Amino acid sequence: MRPAAAARHVWTASLTAATSLLPVRAPVAQTTGTVDLGVSIVRYDGFLPSGAVSLTPTLTWERPGTAVTARGTYLRFESGRRSVQGLIAASLFTPPSFLRHRWRGELFLSAGGSSYADFASFWHATGEARVHLVTANRGAWIAGTGGRTSYGIAPRSVAVAGFGVWARRAWVTVATSVTRSFVGDTAYSDVGSTIHASRGRFELNASFAARVSSRGGGHGVYGEAGSTFILGERTALFISGGRYPTDPVSGSVAGRYASAGLRLRTALPRPRVIRDPQPLSRSPADGDGGAGFTARLEIQPAGDGTVRVVLYAPAAATVDVAGDFTDWRAVALRRAGESTWECLLPMSSGVHRINVRVDGGSWTAPGGTTRVADEFGGEVGIVAVP
Repeated sequence: MRPAAAARHVWTASLTAATSLLPVRAPVAQTTGTVDLGVSIVRYDGFLPSGAVSLTPTLTWERPGTAVTARGTYLRFESGRRSVQGLIAASLFTPPSFLRHRWRGELFLSAGGSSYADFASFWHATGEARVHLVTANRGAWIAGTGGRTSYGIAPRSVAVAGFGVWARRAWVTVATSVTRSFVGDTAYSDVGSTIHASRGRFELNASFAARVSSRGGGHGVYGEAGSTFILGERTALFISGGRYPTDPVSGSVAGRYASAGLRLRTALPRPRVIRDPQPLSRSPADGDGGAGFTARLEIQPAGDGTVRVVLYAPAAATVDVAGDFTDWRAVALRRAGESTWECLLPMSSGVHRINVRVDGGSWTAPGGTTRVADEFGGEVGIVAVP
């Protein structure tokens, strides 16, 4: 975690699109909370390096098409000075369009403030409209942002235009974007790429960007990287570092940092069960995807952060599975017997959400799981991995 994180870097937003807009139903509404405890070495441009300890609580509420996040950060430097930051953000997506579910609209709202070393304070409030073109493993977006920001003086206007593309292959997602920003009389362009990789208990995020055509916003090449290792259902270790640019919107100053710490999960998802989790007896003749209702799922831990997903689906020709552990990307199972299909997938211990598709029919919650409702009138299965 960066010690003085900006409200939002626009060149990383395409990575969010890649993980939020896949053409598979999202899970039921849930609330999660984390607290990061970290130590950092920070060097703001023009200042001597300093050690710091940080405390960052985060609370996120999500439901299909909507996410709201509140985050605060308290930094205590070895000099005794402190920095306090707060941010609340909301992202709202339109339902998939009728044009093959490829077009989505998004509204992103952000408001926050910060106080640095008892002598400077900042605030900002922005809104961003974005249009996404999304397919199974790639996508593109175009966006415009407007709002206000203040450094303790008269507020300044904020205007940003940008576009980006992203692609996914297996467990790696790569995104590239270009933005042009105007903050009062300051103007600059950012060109950058991001990468996200997740496999088993490990997660990696990295970004590389250049600021060009700048008037008052600084310039140069920047890069950051961070990794997370999941220890258990409620704990994870993280480490990150790099160099980041000045952000005239949130008031952060360019600098370098290295951080490490422990992430504690304080609130776990609590799905809302709506019916008894026994498989239905509906047959394939009942209509599109009817065979999915007779499929029954088993999860068999295989060690090393992987599990064997076994599905019993009599008379099926093809079987696919998708869940939060695949980033809702469809994965084809291989035939292991006359009525048995299986695959080996990375899946951490804890509660997971899963759907199956038989013979290209509808995505449904399989038998052997607890079924919960989603926002689109369907359902998703809940499984627990020891």
